[in-house]
Amino acid sequence: MTHRKSSPPPILGHATRLALVVGTLAGCGTAPAPPAAEPTQAAPDARLQPPPFPAGPNPSAATRLDQRQTQRREIVEAVWRTVREKHFDPKLGGIDWDAVRRRYEPMALAAPDDAAFYRTLNDMLGELGQSHMMVTGPGATDEEAGEPNPTDQPAAETDGASQTGDPGLVVRIVDGRPTITAVRPNSSAAKHGLAPGFVVTAIGGRPATAVASQRRSLRPVEERFAIRRAILHRLQGRTRTKVTLDYIDNADKPGQVLLERDPPAGPVRQIGYLPPLHPEARVYETNGVGVIAFNVFLLDPLLDDIKRAVDRFVSHHVKGVILDLRGNPGGLGAMAIPVASEFVGTPTTLGSMIMRDTTRTDAVTTFAQTFVAQPSLGRTPYLGPLVILTDEGTASASEILAAGLQEAGRARVVGDSSLGAVLPSVVASLPHGAVMQVVVADFKTPKGILLEGRGVQPDQRVLETRSSYRAGRDPVMDAGMAAIATRGPDRAKPRTEGPSTDTKANAKTPPPGH
Repeated sequence: MTHRKSSPPPILGHATRLALVVGTLAGCGTAPAPPAAEPTQAAPDARLQPPPFPAGPNPSAATRLDQRQTQRREIVEAVWRTVREKHFDPKLGGIDWDAVRRRYEPMALAAPDDAAFYRTLNDMLGELGQSHMMVTGPGATDEEAGEPNPTDQPAAETDGASQTGDPGLVVRIVDGRPTITAVRPNSSAAKHGLAPGFVVTAIGGRPATAVASQRRSLRPVEERFAIRRAILHRLQGRTRTKVTLDYIDNADKPGQVLLERDPPAGPVRQIGYLPPLHPEARVYETNGVGVIAFNVFLLDPLLDDIKRAVDRFVSHHVKGVILDLRGNPGGLGAMAIPVASEFVGTPTTLGSMIMRDTTRTDAVTTFAQTFVAQPSLGRTPYLGPLVILTDEGTASASEILAAGLQEAGRARVVGDSSLGAVLPSVVASLPHGAVMQVVVADFKTPKGILLEGRGVQPDQRVLETRSSYRAGRDPVMDAGMAAIATRGPDRAKPRTEGPSTDTKANAKTPPPGH
């Protein structure tokens, strides 16, 4: 009984860099921005930026070198100053920011090309050890995606051919291997017979697990996310181009297919510096349980989709509702409030942002902004059993929503730890076409827990296995369905227990869209 068909919620490219993680995460939560900077959840696609030098007569090599060095110095100064002026912690966690600049500026100025220049600047930002810190600009590249795959096959130009598409796969680390966990219906991948449980060995001739070198060891959840995102970026490309994928099928036989990158589904939304976004919601009922999955936190059009889904579930008297936030990287942080309001009967605190008061010139002070969800006038919230599904791709605004409802005892979280990338941020313009994402607030749950670097810990951690996916099951959704069956409306009490042990469930559900 599908209410709306859509692709699995993707991770959007070219958005938020995880501090010290070589790569980016799309669409993370953002705080109210100062007037000079448009609030958003991501940094831009460097390919959309203007060329580094204005058109005109070709300058001499020496002149170009001097011009490049001057521009680089100005960008370095702007990055350093932006952190100093906008970061929510005026002490930067005790880091000597002057010393950091002295160490990295010579390396940045001596970088052999623009890609190395921006990598060095992001290494400098990585000294802060936080997510949502990134700088990019003309000539920057995505280290995870690397250079264009030499095996990419061009296709004839068609309407929308300049868009970024993908062949319709979700590939995640399961049993230690890159495994297909979802295939979008009617996608190129589906038409070529790819299925959950297949192990991906190479994309475009490159090993599926190859990611750029890291400057620090990653938490396990970060490592899984980095590989997941690297694979996604290799699958993505200009619509209607093609890419090879090597795999081991569910009979453990090797194979190779040439996949076409399908056009993105969903309406187009443009926000600030971001590439075009394609927000999608997937709503359905199974075994008397309502399921809502959406791919990014954007008010338009997704909030209306969610409200219609809640109205439908209330009228159908469903046994429970599952919010599937797997792979949802967040977005506009404030959207967590109206979404939570659809599931609470009394005012419920989701947490607080700790922000720097930039209006004070005589002293550096901070203040808190609390996120409170409450029933909207004229709305009938769903107050029955509620389960939230999470994984390593659940980040930012998704974590704010999941943690707030979990701590209030309103929802049970099932799946795996979320990413732990929760710092609200804004995007600021820098000289010469560069832009920078900078954190402007910290975030605490109602119980004072900092989610950054920790993530939301599930009440019920689910062990995912390749054998489950080979059998056509989604073990996390199965566990969510089982939790609904054992959780009555009168059992929504404040959470005091710790996460439970791994579990498996056997409830049957439609193919996953996470």
